[in-house]
Amino acid sequence: MKHWTCILSLTSLLTTFTAHAEQASFDATIPVLDMNEYFQPDTKDHFVSQLYNALKEVGFFAVINTGVDPETLDTGYQSIFDFFALPQEEKLKVFAPETNGQRGYVPGESAKGQAVGDFKEFYHIGRERSAEQTKALNAWDNVWPSEFSLKDPLNRLFKALEQYKFPLEQAMAEAIGVSSDFLTSMTNEGDVLMRAIHYPANPPANTVWAAEHTDIDLFTILPRSTAEGLQVLNKNGEWIDVRVPANAFVINGGDMLENLTNGEFRSGLHRVVAKNDGYERFSIVYFVHPRAKDRLDPLPICIERTGGVRKYSNATRIELLAERLTDLGLASFDMMKELAESGLMERQLEVGRASPSAMTKLRELGLASDTVLAELARIEQMQ
Repeated sequence: MKHWTCILSLTSLLTTFTAHAEQASFDATIPVLDMNEYFQPDTKDHFVSQLYNALKEVGFFAVINTGVDPETLDTGYQSIFDFFALPQEEKLKVFAPETNGQRGYVPGESAKGQAVGDFKEFYHIGRERSAEQTKALNAWDNVWPSEFSLKDPLNRLFKALEQYKFPLEQAMAEAIGVSSDFLTSMTNEGDVLMRAIHYPANPPANTVWAAEHTDIDLFTILPRSTAEGLQVLNKNGEWIDVRVPANAFVINGGDMLENLTNGEFRSGLHRVVAKNDGYERFSIVYFVHPRAKDRLDPLPICIERTGGVRKYSNATRIELLAERLTDLGLASFDMMKELAESGLMERQLEVGRASPSAMTKLRELGLASDTVLAELARIEQMQ
């Protein structure tokens, strides 16, 4: 088990980042939108049009004037600096594998399709709910350290980001061409997830902080991080450093949004790499999810705009999440069993989108169907 320690100054880290961001503000590498435009009748359509083009062409954009209090963000960051500086045995007290990596401390993971693990550790929280609500929504309870002040600052930041997501997802719905509350009706009780990430300094050879991947959610909100490292694959197939104005939030589309729009909106491929030795990076990421049983079948309006053929599976949120967590090695046996019984893998095969890694794990556990076994045999014969 890796043991990382960090001794940090919030002021020095954020000052360094802010100076870099201000310098980069005149040379943004992804589209930059002004949230204030969405709230003005004469500029709202322009904002929605920009958002549509960014999600269609890049899968990434930045937003300024989000309305989130910088102090709330700073306090949240300070709490995670302190938490990740704890000895590993203390952090492992809030490791909860029964949540499939969806709550508490997670010492690491591998990106989808990658054999080598990422060089990072992270902490997950969701909405604070009653036990009855958690059970009804098929979610998980938060896991908090008993002797460390993490709950209040992270809950405050979670609520602040939640307030910001409402107008953003309404604008996305309008860009798709559905009612403005279409996404909000799913995410209001969805298992929205906030991840606090520590990327330690000096990744080993042949290892990166986070290998190239897409996010499994509807969309992701990334407030400013403490250091550079985020890269996006542009439409020319080139990895570019993400540079945005100071205090801008980075937004990217996820796999569920891509599924819902039949590929009209891109799930942005990205990675996080250390630019040089000697520095570590912290990031807070807010993953926006619908409810477990919400359907994410490609919308007819999007099928029509993307050629008239359904290119993605009819699926629920929990089915798509189970496939991804199986791929990442975070799914419990029960989740993998439910995945096998759901028929998603067979539906994914019909549209050419089944995860070979997930299928292999199902086979190892004796859960794979004849269709999945035949596909794995075909893949292995071609290798």
